[in-house]
Amino acid sequence: MENQSSKQKEAYCIFADFYDRLMSEKKYKAWNDLIAGTVKKYSIPRGVCLDIACGTGRISGMMIKQGFQVVGIDKAEKMIDIARKNFPGANFLKSDIRDFTVSEPDKAVMAVSFYDSLNYLLTDNDMLKMFKTVEKNLAPGAVFLFDMNTREHVAVSQKNKPKVFELEKENLYTVFKFSGKGRTWILDIDLFVKQNNGLYELYKERHIERGYDEKDISLLLKKTGFQLLEVKKEYKTYEDGKKHLSRLYFIVKKRLTKQP
Repeated sequence: MENQSSKQKEAYCIFADFYDRLMSEKKYKAWNDLIAGTVKKYSIPRGVCLDIACGTGRISGMMIKQGFQVVGIDKAEKMIDIARKNFPGANFLKSDIRDFTVSEPDKAVMAVSFYDSLNYLLTDNDMLKMFKTVEKNLAPGAVFLFDMNTREHVAVSQKNKPKVFELEKENLYTVFKFSGKGRTWILDIDLFVKQNNGLYELYKERHIERGYDEKDISLLLKKTGFQLLEVKKEYKTYEDGKKHLSRLYFIVKKRLTKQP
C-alpha cells in the first residue's frame, strides 16, 4: 500500500464519510429498544426531540420513525452535512452543544445523546454547561436520555492493542490506536483513503474522551434543574477476557418548577 502524504484533520472530518460503515449495528438496535421503552415508561408525548451531538443522524432517524420531530445539534460540519442528506425532514443545526438555542424550546419534550458523544466534553465545567444548555431548550417535564463511557472503560481501553479495520470495497484501510492517562482516553485514527489515481492518501484524526462515573454525573445534575430518574448499566467483555462496566445510561427529567 502506498500513500502520497499525511494530513492531520479535526475529529469527524474525513472519518465522517466512513462513520456509519464502521459503527456497530447491534448497538443501534439496542438503543432503539431503549428509546422506545423509555418513551413508554415515562409516557413521553410525541413532539420535538433534540438529538444532542447528532453526528450523521442515525439516532435522529430512529426518533423520526417513533413519531418525533427532530432537531439535531452537532459542531462537526461534515457530520451535519451527512445528517441533512440522510434525513431531509429533520432540522439540523451546526452548533456547540454547550451553547445553542432552538426556536420554540417550550415544545421540546425529549432530548437524546448516544455513542459516548458527551465524553468528548473533557471538564466538569463543560459538562455542566451542556446540561444547563439542554435544560434551557427543553419544556418543563421533558426527559433527557443519554449515555456515558465509564472510567473503567477508559482504563481498560488505554491498554488495548491497535485494531485494524479493512474496507477494501470502500477504498479504505483504517487503523485505530488507543492511549491516554488517568481519566483521558485518546483514540488516534489513521485513515488510508484510495484516490482516483489509485494511490492511498493518509489522513490522521485524534479523538479525545474523558471517562465519567455515576457519581460524577449525579453531582453535576444536582446543579441543574434536572431530576435523576434512573441509571442503567452496561457491561462487556474486553480483550483481557473480563467483564467491565462499560457504559452508563442516564434518564433525567426537567423539573416542572425551579428549585428554590
